[in-house]
Amino acid sequence: MTPKNMGNGLLVVGIVMLVLAVPLSVVATLLVQGTIDSSSVRTAENTWEDEDWLKSVSYRDYYAYDVTNVDEINEFPDGWGTDPAFELKGPYTFKVTTERVFVNHNASAANYEYTESSSFESCFDVDCEGNGPGEDPREQVSNLNVPYATLRVATLPKAFEIIRESMESRFAMKMLEEESNNPDLPTWFANDDDFNNFLNGGDGTNNPTGILAEGSEPIYFGVNVFADAANSNKEQAMSDYGIINSSGMDFLTEWVNNWLNGVSTYEVSGDNLIDDEGDPYPLNSTENITASDYANISFGGVDPLDGSLPLFGLNNGGFLSLDNEINTGNKLGGEILDAMSTDTGAAGAVYMSLSGVTPPRIGSGYGPGGLEFSKWIGFGQGYGTDTDQTYALEHFTMNVMYNDLVPRYLDGIGAERWTTLSINEWLFGWHDPATAYTLSGSSDNYSTGWFSLDANSSFYLTPELVSLGVEAPENPPTWIVRNTGEQDLTKLNKLMTQNNISELSWHSEEMYYGTYGLVDWEPNGLRYASGGWVDGTNINCDENNFVKYDLAGFIVPNVPCVGTSNVKGIETIHYSIETNASDRLIQAKLLNTKTLLDALPGSIPLYFGATADFYAEPKTGYIIKGDVTSTFYLDVAALNNPAKESPTSVDELQPVFMIEIHPELDDEQADQIKSQIYTNQNIVTWWTNFDTPFDFILPVLVLISAASFFFGSKILIENVSNEEE
Repeated sequence: MTPKNMGNGLLVVGIVMLVLAVPLSVVATLLVQGTIDSSSVRTAENTWEDEDWLKSVSYRDYYAYDVTNVDEINEFPDGWGTDPAFELKGPYTFKVTTERVFVNHNASAANYEYTESSSFESCFDVDCEGNGPGEDPREQVSNLNVPYATLRVATLPKAFEIIRESMESRFAMKMLEEESNNPDLPTWFANDDDFNNFLNGGDGTNNPTGILAEGSEPIYFGVNVFADAANSNKEQAMSDYGIINSSGMDFLTEWVNNWLNGVSTYEVSGDNLIDDEGDPYPLNSTENITASDYANISFGGVDPLDGSLPLFGLNNGGFLSLDNEINTGNKLGGEILDAMSTDTGAAGAVYMSLSGVTPPRIGSGYGPGGLEFSKWIGFGQGYGTDTDQTYALEHFTMNVMYNDLVPRYLDGIGAERWTTLSINEWLFGWHDPATAYTLSGSSDNYSTGWFSLDANSSFYLTPELVSLGVEAPENPPTWIVRNTGEQDLTKLNKLMTQNNISELSWHSEEMYYGTYGLVDWEPNGLRYASGGWVDGTNINCDENNFVKYDLAGFIVPNVPCVGTSNVKGIETIHYSIETNASDRLIQAKLLNTKTLLDALPGSIPLYFGATADFYAEPKTGYIIKGDVTSTFYLDVAALNNPAKESPTSVDELQPVFMIEIHPELDDEQADQIKSQIYTNQNIVTWWTNFDTPFDFILPVLVLISAASFFFGSKILIENVSNEEE
């Protein structure tokens, strides 16, 4: 080959290399979106085998409004009408470590399953890498006692049970008193003092033990104490009561049990009785009644033994301002008393009294979507009462029991409307002794009675509980199913189910039917909530005009696109919302009994509102920054006036707790996005970051082209010089 041909050949090679570089640049920039799409699909490598996914760290700030006059407003009844005084405290900053455990990947269904739980550490105590430290979360803060509302309603049916029991005990006591002159009785005791204690021990005290003894309150009777002791442990009861004759003990046990349990009957005059149709008994007629009959008749009318007005009955000891005395008779009185001893009956009566209407009805039964009727119709149909009886039942239930005796009872077992706890307890767990007592009979039962406002992996233990050796109950991890995006990229990492449902547990079908439709059912309320992406990749504001986002399980709104913004030099699509707190009553979430209790007006008039801003990088569709402030509000006026109209604006509400989270990519991640996405899409500079082996091809082509031009030109110049010589 001649030098001239070689030089020309090298120039051709240089031109070819430059020509190849142009389509190469075009192809390289066009391939970026495809690379983003394929790499965004959730796989083992970038998800459940990735250490950063298995264990991630975020930070959260909490603020609390402390009630500074808590002692005053807890005084019943005078303090309940006093306005609470609030003072803002915080921030309390926490490091949140979320741990995930991979369960399963289903390629055909395009989903993956995992469990998730979070642990909270105060930045006041641990290094949070520039976040916090915030205030000491051991600080004591007073606010509304969430379980109190549940206890108040849950205690009501128990109170009616106590009424029946006390009336039956009173009847048995009176019958035993008439028969206590049996000459054999004293001979079965070690001495006269023991016999006298058996009859009258503890009379007038808060712990009566004698079978004829009545306590300081008219609901405590010694006859029950003896019966319980004799039925549970004969030998111990004989020792406690000084009974020395085993056969005598058997007689005494059977004697007492027969009167308490309706085996023995007593003949009473029909003067104070009516029959099942409401008609008086014939003149000079009599009726044999049991303890249960006595309770039914006394509750619904007058004492059948002497015609007096029982304190705990619809005549309420004569305090009712009626022209005539109530007398429901045995059958209806028993039905009302039994109905009010159930959660449904008691809650239904309270609901009707507070709201003025029945729960929705269909036909003769309750049901969602049905009609509402006046409370008077509800009392009449639900409890079989006439107008006077309806008034009496409402007065006794609400004025005597719900608004007076029940709060006094709860105060006696240590339950108050407002409570004082450390921030750690408020957020991550406190043990409520009154709830434990109500549920289990023991205030020291640490297997029940736990509450929290946020979900730590286990309930928080105070140093006092730790010293007692109490073990913190575990919060079960959340079971989550998300879409991998492998079949439909627009569903990338979106939520499919959480704990096996696709709806908020407190706006579920079960809640809807349990509350007779009073709490809305939000089918698929959680389904397709964002898992970090808007709608897959390559998004824009017109086509992807909202992102569905779960705000801590309180509301899952469609957050609308409001334009564009800039985050650390990255152009983003901006989504923003401010929810209306007055539209989001969260009583049902906090109680979550899935019964009418969750819909009782004024039980826990707490509302939730949030402001949220999300910024998504458009090529990846990934949310690279979020600012969320969640605020819990209290309708203070509704606490003392449950019939108050629902608030129409946040101005009627008092904030009580706030949560702030501000997740954002760091500088290194921002530089990486700018390099891998924006640099890679620049047709001139796409190769300059050398983030893939492909980036080396263009400079190699350019170098070859430059070298070819250099050496080709040099050879041709030298060839011309040689020819001239």
